[in-house]
Amino acid sequence: MIVMRRAAALVGVVGAVLLTGCMGALNIPVEGPDGSLAVVLSPQGEYELIPEGGGVWVLDPEGNPVGEPFVPGEGQMVQVCDGSPEGNLLLLVLNTDEYGFPIGGRLVEWRPGEEPQELRSFDEVILSPRYGRAGMVLYLQAGDEQVSLWALDRETGEITLLYEGVLAFYPAGDHTVLLAEDGTFRILGGDELPLRITCGEECQMTFLLLSPLFVAADPSGRYLAIALEEEPGILLPEVERMPTLYLVDLVQERAVRVATPALCPAFSPDGTKLAFVGQALGHPIQEVFVYELGSEEIAVVPGAEGAMWVRWGKGGLLAAVGESPTRLLRLSDGTWVDLLPVVP
Repeated sequence: MIVMRRAAALVGVVGAVLLTGCMGALNIPVEGPDGSLAVVLSPQGEYELIPEGGGVWVLDPEGNPVGEPFVPGEGQMVQVCDGSPEGNLLLLVLNTDEYGFPIGGRLVEWRPGEEPQELRSFDEVILSPRYGRAGMVLYLQAGDEQVSLWALDRETGEITLLYEGVLAFYPAGDHTVLLAEDGTFRILGGDELPLRITCGEECQMTFLLLSPLFVAADPSGRYLAIALEEEPGILLPEVERMPTLYLVDLVQERAVRVATPALCPAFSPDGTKLAFVGQALGHPIQEVFVYELGSEEIAVVPGAEGAMWVRWGKGGLLAAVGESPTRLLRLSDGTWVDLLPVVP
């Protein structure tokens, strides 16, 4: 494989936007227990990786709207953060100032046809809220010197500090894996894992703001897939850094290089396959690939040229492809199916 220029540019652009405070999360759909998708769409009904407005729509597995959308108020924007097994959606509604910068907001639960239920309001901007165990919502909050992991009780609204110095957290089987600012990984409430990465200031901001593009945990909690941008060994002429995807076996304490360049790892629901966005040698277009954990073989999934991200839903692969407008696709019986109307 060769350097994935478009992916590197995508990460750079998204990172720059996030660092300016104009946006707090990537717009990656959340799947419900029935295979429906919740996603932010523009007022024109289009998908944007970094939305500048619009509301939350729920689409059934065929792409048909379910009920009316959740539309934030004037001067607000909304993110779809997670979905519960009961079908509730966790939304983060952000207030913005006159320049579009987030200045606080509120966490709400919502489903189409029902009134949103506020869980808690925040004066600060929070990151990566998602459902945890025992009726909790986990989220990150930046302090004066470091980022901390907090838990919000959905019933009482009380918050509890869980861990300081956290860059990201990931559900992994029956537990939650934390990535600390020193590059170590540990189980929340448990031991440190046999995994550590080099993570300077730029790397820390990448994982804090763009972790869905770089890390995934398999359903059993045994494997982690991590994409890391590595420094090239050639100093002259100048060579671009490229993201390399690694598969880490936490049981055998073994890491293997899967592909270079590669981003957006996503495990299949049964944990036997790993999908990712990569670029084949001599074919300078991003595509979707699938890596078989058992055989260690990689195969391209045709029809998703220009992929921006890939996820593994209950009914198959999901991907965003192309630009202006971006298409939302679901792989069904070997064919990519548009979930939004195709604009000529």
